[in-house]
Amino acid sequence: MNSLRLRLMLGVSLVAIVPLAIALALMSQRIQRTVEAQAAERLSAALGSLQTQLAGDAARLTEKLGLLARDPQMKRLYLVESASSAELSRYLADQQFLLDLDFLFVVDAQGRLIADAATAPTARARLGREPLVGAALGEMSPDPLALTAVQGAPALVLDAAQSIRYRDELVGRIRGGVLLDSTLLARLARTSGVELVLYAGRGEPIATSLRDGEALPAIGNQVAERVEIAGRSYLAQRRALAIGSEPHVQLAGLAATSSADETLAALRWTSLSLGLLGVLIAMGLGVLWSRQVSRPVERLARFSDQIARGEWDQPLAMESVGELQTLVASLERMRTDLRSYRERLSASERQAAYGQMARKVAHEIKNPLTPIAVSIADLKRSYDQNRADFPHILEQAVRTIGEEVHALKRLINEFSEFGRFPPPQFVAFDVAELVTDLKTLYRREFSEARLTFDPAPATLRLEADRAQLRQVLLNLIQNGLDAAAPTGRVNVGIGSAGQWLELVVHDDGPGLTDEQRAQLFVPGFTSKAHGSGLGLTIVERIVTDHGGTIAVESTSGHGATFRVRLPMRREV
Repeated sequence: MNSLRLRLMLGVSLVAIVPLAIALALMSQRIQRTVEAQAAERLSAALGSLQTQLAGDAARLTEKLGLLARDPQMKRLYLVESASSAELSRYLADQQFLLDLDFLFVVDAQGRLIADAATAPTARARLGREPLVGAALGEMSPDPLALTAVQGAPALVLDAAQSIRYRDELVGRIRGGVLLDSTLLARLARTSGVELVLYAGRGEPIATSLRDGEALPAIGNQVAERVEIAGRSYLAQRRALAIGSEPHVQLAGLAATSSADETLAALRWTSLSLGLLGVLIAMGLGVLWSRQVSRPVERLARFSDQIARGEWDQPLAMESVGELQTLVASLERMRTDLRSYRERLSASERQAAYGQMARKVAHEIKNPLTPIAVSIADLKRSYDQNRADFPHILEQAVRTIGEEVHALKRLINEFSEFGRFPPPQFVAFDVAELVTDLKTLYRREFSEARLTFDPAPATLRLEADRAQLRQVLLNLIQNGLDAAAPTGRVNVGIGSAGQWLELVVHDDGPGLTDEQRAQLFVPGFTSKAHGSGLGLTIVERIVTDHGGTIAVESTSGHGATFRVRLPMRREV
């Protein structure tokens, strides 16, 4: 996560996806709660309507049987013509059809069946199914209205009974009712819009409007809850039918939520697809925006590296966002200031170098002039005095003046060479050849073992100015030989470390003090009795022009070691 580009991509993706995900999640929950609330409201209204409808049917059933129990014709057929139950059964079948009942029969005061509409010849034709006989209903409930189970069938009946009286005496009962089975529940389900399940008082299911015969789950009484039947989701609730004695029969309603669930699932998939699309768009925008930001930043980093390397000539021209444009202007202003400062510093350094060089030249020239002036004065005095040893004095003066003139010429050549030092000419060559040249040049010191060379790699090629590198080694070797005692030694090691050439020149001379090390590469500084103080300055300049480094390790009394590191290949 250190990449600015990755951070921008991740940030834009999060900004795009997080609000969308939160909004879609909240919207999905809101829709689901709304759907469930509407389904629960519809379910509650349907169950309430069915409860009211069944209660009205029960009241009307009781009223119908009451009228029938007081009907004179029925009493006549029952009391006067009781010996012929067929006529009474046909009468009951007619009344069952007219009153829209599923069963109707008469029993005497002791509960014995007297006549049943189901035994009439026309009962089956009118009902369109097998008629329900009174014997299948069991004993009569003490309540005038009850919900009774049908023996051998998955159904209940809304069972009502009314007393038949004659002269205020109980002479029998008329019993009738409506069958509550899957057919009735299916008809009620179509009108109410919810599936229905009828449970017995102990909680076992009896009949249902569902077409499949799968196992029905337990359903709570009052609170709507989600259930799953045959892979379909429903919102279920059940209510007690307050008919007859407890435990009351339960009627459960099932409002299908599968279509709403499918809609919600489609919404979630759509939301997920939109989220993925948003992520892809956000990643694309993140890549685009990150390039617009990271590329200028990378270019600014490269420009900062150029400034750090001292490359201040090329201006920074770049168009970017406002914040980065401010940084661009600041860097360009810094480059201009550094370049101006460098030019002023270079001019100041040149002036200081010229002054120091002039003083050095004057000092170095004055040293040879003193013996020359002394020799000429001594020669003139001897000539004026007509001394007999004048020829010897002349010879000595000529030798002294010649030596000092040679020293002056050498000094002038060194200063002239330092002032017009050429840039390096890079060519590839074998370092072993340079070692061979040095061994030949220092043949006497090499044979006397005052100069030794560590074994160099067989094939070590370097891209550099061969003549300037030779001068670096000559100056370092000669300084080492001069610093070491007549019996001291100088060792030269040449090797490679990665892409760098390492030159190590070590002498076992008296070493350098901290003050001498601090002044070592300053022009004009020397620890020799006769020296210009330009040798190590020239060495440092050559090494710097080649992009390398030079370092010295020394303690007083333990010799000195010069380490030069040069790149094996020239950086273009």
